[in-house]
Amino acid sequence: MSLPSIKRRSDSDRKPVSKVTSDSSQHSDLDRPSPLASELEARTRDLEWTLTNFAFVAQVTALAAECDVAHSPAMSVASCRSVERLGLTFVGDSSALLATYAAFLADPGSEVSLLVNEAQRSIVEQAFEVRSVMPKWQLLFRGDAGTLDPHSASELGENDLAAVQALARAEKLGMNLSPDGFSKDTPAFGVWERRKLVSAGMTLACLPGVAQIDNVVTREEFRRRGYGSAVVSALLLAHLAKGRRVLAVVNQDAAGTLGFFEKLGFAQERAMYSMECVLKQSIGSE
Repeated sequence: MSLPSIKRRSDSDRKPVSKVTSDSSQHSDLDRPSPLASELEARTRDLEWTLTNFAFVAQVTALAAECDVAHSPAMSVASCRSVERLGLTFVGDSSALLATYAAFLADPGSEVSLLVNEAQRSIVEQAFEVRSVMPKWQLLFRGDAGTLDPHSASELGENDLAAVQALARAEKLGMNLSPDGFSKDTPAFGVWERRKLVSAGMTLACLPGVAQIDNVVTREEFRRRGYGSAVVSALLLAHLAKGRRVLAVVNQDAAGTLGFFEKLGFAQERAMYSMECVLKQSIGSE
């Protein structure tokens, strides 16, 4: 078996493996294009492929500065430490290669988190020791933009970060923020009441042709006033104006959250699974 090429965060020439943006006319040139970068450039022109593998695409593009990558023509594995627990994503269909490549990126016995699609679940189950599985839905906006009403929502900036963090703490929300902060490509919106941020929603990642929104939260005492709907509507309109599709990921058992997004025009696209796993002590161990 040939060894994978490894790209680590500590490399002096650290760059995203692909700088693909949602606008095909703005593809950045890489000083030294890697095989994975070239492969992504081609594959992410297919929106369905991007949606199916969005967790991997997000790590090696939007989160590239925080990730290490092991790549060969048959398997690509990315590890990201920007989250509380080491996050792994991959493309490829070999459980043996997944286990082997993961061993290049993390120590045996390490706890890892993965967000995978239906086809990838069995591959993970063979490669690692699975501790827990949380079924989720990938939702895709398929509604009518003309019905969206962002009425009370306004765009948030970097100066609003402290207010966003205070809101997250108050509602006990573990918040993942885009490494790009609040920008034109990763906008965030909120609703203010008497100079207090009472509702907010953010762009978690902006991928080729699609954006993922997340961290939609409203203070308990201000719920059922339409603030959450206004925030999501503002996010949708911002991304739709740039020609992007918009997705969200929710727990399958979160009926209230699912109903909230469906009312705004989201539809279930595919099943996803959040898996907490442990790397086996030795390759091939049972």
